[in-house]
Amino acid sequence: MTIQKPEPFVIGNRAFYTLASYGPVDVQVHVVRTTDEEVELAIQSLVREAGGTEKDLADPAWVAGKFDGIENEQRLREQTRAYLSSLSEETAEEQKADACLDALAERLCQSVPASQVSQVKDALFQDIAQRIATTGQPVEAVLAQMGMQPDQFDSMLQLAATKETEHEAALDAYASEKKIKVDETELPHLLQLSPADAQALIARAKAGGQMDQLLDAARRTKALEAVVAECHCTYVQESEEEAKKRIGEVMAAIRHQEELARRADGAAEKGSAGSDSSSGLKLV
Repeated sequence: MTIQKPEPFVIGNRAFYTLASYGPVDVQVHVVRTTDEEVELAIQSLVREAGGTEKDLADPAWVAGKFDGIENEQRLREQTRAYLSSLSEETAEEQKADACLDALAERLCQSVPASQVSQVKDALFQDIAQRIATTGQPVEAVLAQMGMQPDQFDSMLQLAATKETEHEAALDAYASEKKIKVDETELPHLLQLSPADAQALIARAKAGGQMDQLLDAARRTKALEAVVAECHCTYVQESEEEAKKRIGEVMAAIRHQEELARRADGAAEKGSAGSDSSSGLKLV
């Protein structure tokens, strides 16, 4: 049975949260294995994008002419494997940060008010809707192409908003307990911006009266860095069987997307043919 947590104490517009513990969190990270199949798929994609074929790949001159600093097929495979392995390591570190956030949020002694979750959910929807609008398609059409029902999309947004607000609340509680502070000189690093871009953002935030929100966001990032740095992390290497299953699922998803695209193209062609037919009837 889930225990309902009390809402936080609020002064003005600021909510105050506490954690059950402020010690290091214990997390586990799944490390993806770089397989021969993935390297081969990546090679095929690279060659295709370069306008070549398998025959071209066997020609050192063609490879050297298309890929800077790579003299032959073997070297291209080595570089591709190294790149995929580095991506796996980066993904593992991202998972580590996410796992730390989830573990810290589980320690919250208060629940985030539903009204706050709703505000974040609305903001997430508006952001996604604006991005979809640039494609010229309605949200419903894009969801259909993804094989997602509206209620599934709503549940996804609700989950994302809940996690985001809980993560922020947990980081605020941690930062407050550890007395973590941020000044403007740290913003380029914490916001991952160049000094010039950071100064421009600071100027806009000050002009719009949003400097407190900007500093709060940077403070949470600094708190997360501290949580990740002191966490107890166990790395678990993906097995060959797990890698095979994962690749199979990826290929199935790709085939599904291709099938949806073919259906959409087919429907568009039928619609165009119907329109032409209708126009012809009207002219008779």
